[in-house]
Amino acid sequence: MRKPQKSLTQRSSAHMLRASRRLPRMATAKRINEPLALSPLAGLGAVILTGILWGTIGVVTGQLKAAFPGADGGPSTLSSLVLVVVRLAITAPAAAITARLLLGRGAFRLPGRVLALGLGLGLVQAFFQYAYVEAVTNAGVGIATAIELCLAPVLVATLSVVLLRERPDRMIIGAIVFAAIGTVVIALNGAATANPATFQTGILWSFACMVGYASYIVLVRRLAAGIHPLELVALSATGGFAVLSVVSSVVGVKLPELAGKDLLLPGLQFAYLALIATCLAYALFVSGVRATSATTGSLGALAMPPTATILAALLLNQIPSIEVVIGQVLLMSAMAVTILRTARRLNS
Repeated sequence: MRKPQKSLTQRSSAHMLRASRRLPRMATAKRINEPLALSPLAGLGAVILTGILWGTIGVVTGQLKAAFPGADGGPSTLSSLVLVVVRLAITAPAAAITARLLLGRGAFRLPGRVLALGLGLGLVQAFFQYAYVEAVTNAGVGIATAIELCLAPVLVATLSVVLLRERPDRMIIGAIVFAAIGTVVIALNGAATANPATFQTGILWSFACMVGYASYIVLVRRLAAGIHPLELVALSATGGFAVLSVVSSVVGVKLPELAGKDLLLPGLQFAYLALIATCLAYALFVSGVRATSATTGSLGALAMPPTATILAALLLNQIPSIEVVIGQVLLMSAMAVTILRTARRLNS
């Protein structure tokens, strides 16, 4: 017995339904060529390289602020807000142009909801970048970096259980313990040597930066599935620049006095912060987090504190104490456990 044929309307509706179900996947898969698709191990390497690049930010930021000293040895005339705004202003177009060159005409052909989420992520990025500069200014590079990078995995692991349904295994828990102990060792040493007038403020900014950084990791993991890292960097930098520009206008922040200043070196330093330490670093970071997990991505970035310490010793003559060295060794141990965990998963 022959089955009754579907009407033209029924066949058309079924065809449209199948097409609508295929459309998101096709749009994601074919609109761009993916030059930064990474394996889990390569993704961890990208996150570690990101940590190394980020480890240079504190030193370069300190050099930039020192290039615009205040009157009679007062605070730098280059405010943290202006520094971050200029950095994002260079990052946004650089990332957009790079995305267009590498990804072709499909770049930024995204649904409106994805575009809005990418721009909204800029709020988080702008917040924790500003918080980090304030933390470095008030508590020092070592304390700010240690609190941000070492305590963020604890928060990320907790959020991952709720939002990403990722339960950390024993190796990750052990790595978090190493990271927490290293943070305590470094924080106690920094508390004994920091400026008492600004140390508490710096600690608060460090914790604020840690919360923002951990939130960024989790949000990237949730939002980056259908968007390329370079697109995400460009959108988030644009959103962050727009928000901080409005804030700068409202609070009346002014540019430092530029008359008679040799701006070549500061210009190169701003370009480095924007193009290398932000644009390239965030592209690598997002690619790495996508290829691994939120917790592993956070722990892999622990290359940042040792980098900051080494550069501070070489460029600023800030020789670390034995306590700081012990703390750095503990942080490196946490990173090594993460590498072993990823390698074991690949071989299993």
